Amino acid sequence: MPYRSRHRRRFHRSGILLLALLMLTGFDPALDAVAAGSGRSRVGLVLGGGGARGIAHIGVLKMLEELRIPVDCIAGTSMGSIIGGLYASGMTPDQMNEAVQRIDWPKAFTDGPPRADLPFRIKEEQRVLLTDVGVGVKDWSVQLPRSLLQGQNLSLLLEALALPAAEIHNFDRLRIPYRAVATDLATGKPVVLGSGNLATAMRASMSIPSALAPVELDGKLLVDGGVSDNVPVDVARALCKPDVIIAVDVGAPLAPASELTSVLSITAQLTTILTVRNVEEQMKTLGPKDIRITPDLKDIGSIDFDRSAEAVQIGYAAAQTQHNALSRLSISPDDYRACLAARPEIVPNTDQPVINFIRVKNNTRLANEVIEKQLHIQPGDRLDPQQLNRNLNVIYGMGDFQQVDYSLVEEDGKTGLLIEAREQYIGDNRLNFGLFLGANLKGDSMFNISAAYTMSQLNPLGGQWRNFVQIGGNLALETDFYQPLNADQDYYLDPYLSYQQYNLDLQDKTSAATSASYRVRQAGLGLELGRNLEHWGRLSLGLHYSAGRNDLRFGQSPGDKSEFDNEGEFNNSGYSLRLAADTLDNINFPTSGDYANLRYYSALTGLGADQNFQTLSLDAFKPYTWGRSTLIPRFRLAGTLDGDPGVENLFLLGGFLNLSGYQIGQLSGQYLAFGELIYLYRLNDASAAFTIPLYAGASLEVGGAWMNTDEISSDSLIPAGSLFLGADTPLGPFYLGAGFADGSHASLYMMLGKLF
Repeated sequence: MPYRSRHRRRFHRSGILLLALLMLTGFDPALDAVAAGSGRSRVGLVLGGGGARGIAHIGVLKMLEELRIPVDCIAGTSMGSIIGGLYASGMTPDQMNEAVQRIDWPKAFTDGPPRADLPFRIKEEQRVLLTDVGVGVKDWSVQLPRSLLQGQNLSLLLEALALPAAEIHNFDRLRIPYRAVATDLATGKPVVLGSGNLATAMRASMSIPSALAPVELDGKLLVDGGVSDNVPVDVARALCKPDVIIAVDVGAPLAPASELTSVLSITAQLTTILTVRNVEEQMKTLGPKDIRITPDLKDIGSIDFDRSAEAVQIGYAAAQTQHNALSRLSISPDDYRACLAARPEIVPNTDQPVINFIRVKNNTRLANEVIEKQLHIQPGDRLDPQQLNRNLNVIYGMGDFQQVDYSLVEEDGKTGLLIEAREQYIGDNRLNFGLFLGANLKGDSMFNISAAYTMSQLNPLGGQWRNFVQIGGNLALETDFYQPLNADQDYYLDPYLSYQQYNLDLQDKTSAATSASYRVRQAGLGLELGRNLEHWGRLSLGLHYSAGRNDLRFGQSPGDKSEFDNEGEFNNSGYSLRLAADTLDNINFPTSGDYANLRYYSALTGLGADQNFQTLSLDAFKPYTWGRSTLIPRFRLAGTLDGDPGVENLFLLGGFLNLSGYQIGQLSGQYLAFGELIYLYRLNDASAAFTIPLYAGASLEVGGAWMNTDEISSDSLIPAGSLFLGADTPLGPFYLGAGFADGSHASLYMMLGKLF
């Protein structure tokens, strides 16, 4: 064989090996050819972590584009990984700036859907339990959550932002080669993510320990990369062998000793120390040609996402201070256009690709069909990211999942939607707690503590067995088995057993004193059949066996005993019809939506009741909000349609925001009318994430309760009102207020518990 031929073949084989080696190291020959042709320096961009402070990176990118500085690779940590990942996927600084201003950050840092989209059963539970947060019971032991938030909404937000690159799973094939840095929670060492789902990589890099749940990836638990490598200069050097590093540090500085005055501030300082130390180590590796940009973010904290616009401007100003150094990297307009043209084209023709097939990856006991029915998307439909995110959140809101997210896959030239539903880390069984505390200056107090143990996913349709116990002023025991009857979750059966004890006070109409107080003991057995009206309402029919006893505690029964026998045993068995609607955004301090509950009850001797009687009640209100102000008109109407029910069936008035000068249940009757206007004013910024909402409020109220219709008149209506402060705390709603009624009744309230 001629020498030249052998030489060419050896050269060809060597060239292939060299090309493969360069591809493995992240080197792109096309981009390098452009760099060599223009004589420019290769630039590696490093974007550090800092939470909301990291939004300043957008301003830096804006300046780089204005100076026509092409970036050859990007390495980012935490918020830097998000900004860097979006830029690498083709999003411009202006598009990113618009996106971060549009994001509802408080919503992004919560879990699950808006309350209006929750299953109606969960909305009903919220009226009994103090908080939505519970602890798991797994293998007969208590299992605490790994973090305050699971990151469901944040993950869906990142999926939507990274959608143009959803089918790119090798980060070298993005428009700019990219790496995200996370931390292995087991070893504390940095983990460099260069492949997989882009949104998942960004989410892992921003998994703030204890605040956001770790991301399980390739057998590792990954948390925020800032713990190990907050400004990953070393990662950028390995990625594209840059001639120049541009490193942007947005981390918070250490606080002076004068500010370390509490457990929280000291804990935050310890976390910052870890970050500052690894940043210093990385910064020591910068050479004379490298450029360090440190935006002066002053008092902008890591959770101040409501100051995004300010952070972008500060980032831009910081890059301007390095204008001379950056200008040396600027290239001509023609060369810059050539550089951009040489990058891979990954942006699809449409942001809404056609979905050819759907696949569910589900490791829970719930049937795949139940999940698919909630998606409302079929093969052949175009993907609507916003609608899909809402539907996935609805599935998550069923309460059976650790996380529900999606990814796009390409198989045989077809685009598929992969839905992944992961079982809860804390297990399928959950223990929730409730609490009500109330007190006033008259010496009256109320205390109830409750717990609910729920066993979920007992069958493929999602059957739940819930056991509820309450002790304190009122005693309650209840067990029920909620069984959906179809995959759509429209129809259900709910058999139950219950027992309760509570005190009932009757008011002497001629004085302010209590004329009689009873202890009511009641047992119940029933079956409810219903239809869930999507997520906004419910129509139900119930059959009830209800029997018990009233015992006089003190005082004297008012009225004619022949007409109204208060003591002794009773049986009120019968049936009920109920239509309820609930689309409130918040059960504690609602600002939008509506609520209505219409209930008809008929006691029948044919079902065992002592006598026939019928009652009808309606409770409804709707908030109206403008700015920080909310006005809530509310009314309650109730009455006996026929017969004479016992005292245990009387309608009650009294308590905070229910004729506020009176105590809970102090007024009672067979007929009730009540109306009020509640005004709420939000004292702190609603656009800020991780804040406890604070409110000032007032109410104007009027109402009454009567035993007979001939007592009802406008003169018998009782005027009342209140002034209060409220806080929607993680432990539940807290109220501190003063109430007055009828000119002679006044109370001060301090309460922890639900009102609506």
